[in-house]
Amino acid sequence: MGAGPGPYEIEPGKGVAGLAFGEPRGGLRKRLGVPAPFRRSATSAELDDQYDDLGLILSFDDQDLLGSIVVTAPAQAGFHGVALLGGPVSRVLSTLADLGSEFVADDGSWASGLGLVLDCGGSTDADAPVHSVTVHASAAWNPEIELFSSTPAQEPKRVHAVTPGVGIPLVRLGEPMAEVRARMGSGATWRPPFGPSRADSFWEEGVEVGYDVQGFVSRIAVERPAQVLLEGRELIGVPAGEIRTQLSESGITVLSEEAELVCPQAGVRLLVARPGDDGLPICGVIIE
Repeated sequence: MGAGPGPYEIEPGKGVAGLAFGEPRGGLRKRLGVPAPFRRSATSAELDDQYDDLGLILSFDDQDLLGSIVVTAPAQAGFHGVALLGGPVSRVLSTLADLGSEFVADDGSWASGLGLVLDCGGSTDADAPVHSVTVHASAAWNPEIELFSSTPAQEPKRVHAVTPGVGIPLVRLGEPMAEVRARMGSGATWRPPFGPSRADSFWEEGVEVGYDVQGFVSRIAVERPAQVLLEGRELIGVPAGEIRTQLSESGITVLSEEAELVCPQAGVRLLVARPGDDGLPICGVIIE
């Protein structure tokens, strides 16, 4: 079955009918048409591609290869021939259980070990309809988030000046994870499906820290409520077109990519929520 408005039969570990995990973004755009790309969060390193008419949201890794698929109305998703969208979740789960597929409750959604997630819009009601179905290439695309607690070595800081090749005063590139946590205090941690081997979020400072496989800082991301300074200029909240002009006039090389500005010499990526509008503000900054 070719890709279209559904029904999309789910093939765990492979994708859905007509869409295979590992397919390149460019090829899918040629085949499916022009999407509405968006950034899932202020510091998401990659864009998701949304196809409203097809009922699809596609997520990609840092090599632009398909890693996760969301199916929603007006499409339909099927598994073992069972229609998943729209029906009461209790009935869907009962039918799937009879076929040998068990799902576990997860805060308004239901997840299976096969990389499937049934989303009921946050409702725990047994009669709640299934709003969307997410299919992951692997369990890594649905990581467990763990909280950790410690006393920070200093008061939270929310203005972070970038030193190219070094990082920000609170976190240095190449710094060990233990030193970062000792300084920053409590946060949340998980293993992203691509990019850093592990990530910590410190919400008081508006900072997310990514680590390599050896446990050293490889990426620093900043979003509200924090602010980032580059050459003394505020970045977050400033329209993309305006900050591009300011940085270029100060001698900083700025490359325009899809929904982001890249300053290669500074090792900084300035992110916006979606492409195509220079008036959109910078929503997040990644330092690598």
